[in-house]
Amino acid sequence: MGRRDDDGYTLAELIVATTLMGVVTAVTTLAVVQIYRSYNSTDSEIEAQTQVTTAFRVLDQEIRYARSVSDPGVVEGDSYVEYLVNLDDVDTCVQLRLHTPTGELQRRKWPKKAGVVSPTAWTTLASLATSEKPFTVIPVDANALDGFRYQRLRVFFTSDAGLGEAASRRVTDITFTALNATADDNADTCTEARGVSS
Repeated sequence: MGRRDDDGYTLAELIVATTLMGVVTAVTTLAVVQIYRSYNSTDSEIEAQTQVTTAFRVLDQEIRYARSVSDPGVVEGDSYVEYLVNLDDVDTCVQLRLHTPTGELQRRKWPKKAGVVSPTAWTTLASLATSEKPFTVIPVDANALDGFRYQRLRVFFTSDAGLGEAASRRVTDITFTALNATADDNADTCTEARGVSS
């Protein structure tokens, strides 16, 4: 016998329809949450990579032509290293530090003049950076045929971006070669500004 237009639905039919609707809603919600997590994770990775790329570009252009690189040091918990480079025909000291309280890899500079230390304000190259030993200077090896005849500066840090499950961690380990730094007597290059606030 056929169904009439004014017939209602049975309780079993309503339960089945409600269960199916609940399953479809749950699957759709799960898919949306997964897409959101994937987007946040990708966005965090892009942010971390952008910071590293920016830092690499700035440091590569300068350290490559540095005439000397100082021995790294620590002042009040912050790690420092400096290098001497010619910028716009002026001998310029450039200082890098890993500022521990804020987790920022920072850079500043000042003209190299006897007795005058007036550094610029710090600019941030990378944030959320951590490292126990961010700077290592590899000395000149002038006698070895297969060694490096220039000073090298290794910069090592990890940077985090994003929060929670979307957080992304990047390990940066780059060694720059200072093609104009051929001597070993550079331990005190531009170290006069360590601890000087700006």
